[in-house]
Amino acid sequence: MSMTFELVVRSVAGAVQTLALSAADAADARSRATREGFQVLTCAPSAAASTRSARASAQARRGLDITTFSYELASLLSAGLSVLEGLRTLAAKETVAARRAMVSDLIQDVSHGLPLSGALGKHPGRYPPLLIATVSASEQTGDLSLSLRRYAEHQQSLRALRDKVVGAAIYPALLLGVGLLVVVFLLTVVVPKFAVLIESTRKELPWSSQLMMSWGRFAAGHAWEIAVGALVVAIAAVTVARRVLRDGAKARWVDALPFVGSTVRKFRHAQLYRTTGMLVRGGIAAPRALQLSSSLLGDADAARLAAALRMIQEGRGLSGALHDAGLADPVAGSMLAVAERTGALAEILERIAQFNESSLQRSVELTSRLFEPVLMIVIGLVIGAIVVLMYLPIFDLASSLQ
Repeated sequence: MSMTFELVVRSVAGAVQTLALSAADAADARSRATREGFQVLTCAPSAAASTRSARASAQARRGLDITTFSYELASLLSAGLSVLEGLRTLAAKETVAARRAMVSDLIQDVSHGLPLSGALGKHPGRYPPLLIATVSASEQTGDLSLSLRRYAEHQQSLRALRDKVVGAAIYPALLLGVGLLVVVFLLTVVVPKFAVLIESTRKELPWSSQLMMSWGRFAAGHAWEIAVGALVVAIAAVTVARRVLRDGAKARWVDALPFVGSTVRKFRHAQLYRTTGMLVRGGIAAPRALQLSSSLLGDADAARLAAALRMIQEGRGLSGALHDAGLADPVAGSMLAVAERTGALAEILERIAQFNESSLQRSVELTSRLFEPVLMIVIGLVIGAIVVLMYLPIFDLASSLQ
């Protein structure tokens, strides 16, 4: 059974390019490319096979902090150490066996003659494709330490931006969670007890209170069923939340959510432009850089980017293709047009990323300032309505006794 492998190779003339070959395994794909006169830098399964490999290596990838690894290796290379000496130093300082084994694998591959990019690409799913592409391009220009440092700083900036977005959502999430717990407690514990008390008075109740007391009687008689149902809903909510966090909120339905969808899309666009700018600065062609950055986008935007890449292959300019695909607003389109004339594409892409990040921060701040008071008002009204409906029969009973 053959599989499709994506290979990053170096031609006889020294140009780095990408090949897609169908082969029985990675060794067969490498040998075929070598017979054709290419030097194989990386070889990894594509599409679904790559996804399975990434899941299989998820535990190992979590063990090693790629950002810290890149920064430390860049610092060692800047100090004058070779790649092999730097890797041996990092392996010696590791105290966790799994992390030390990962670095030891790289040491073994590099000592056998593989370039660092080839050693990283030999383990599909363990190292990010962006890191492999950055290292591969830097090996052509001789600025490996600078490229590794640039990659580490890029990851730190993305992490900082992600932390700001997540941090702004923590308080509303906690507020909503506590409010729901209070409402559930009132409806499942307090209201049933009031229902039993009020029912013994035989007093005629308003229709709203009758509805509330009916729910109380139902909850008192089906306590276990309600508890099981609440547990199932909680498990489903946690499962959906974990899937969204694992997939990076890339599903199409996330884009359709009011306020949230537009904010998430701005965040992904900021990631796209900053990552593409980093890769272009490292010597990777813009179409290939965009292709490598497509994994940062949601499903809908990834399809738009694929359409834009097809336009670029047909001869369209970068600015026009991204604008027609809906990935560049008028400001970004104008800036990209300037980059096409001046050649300063990397700088312009980073400026667009900064513009998107500033717009994202303003949107997050505005949304949180508007959403938090509205959420507090809604939760207060719901809890207040439940309390009032419970106490209305008691007020009526007190009036009748007087």
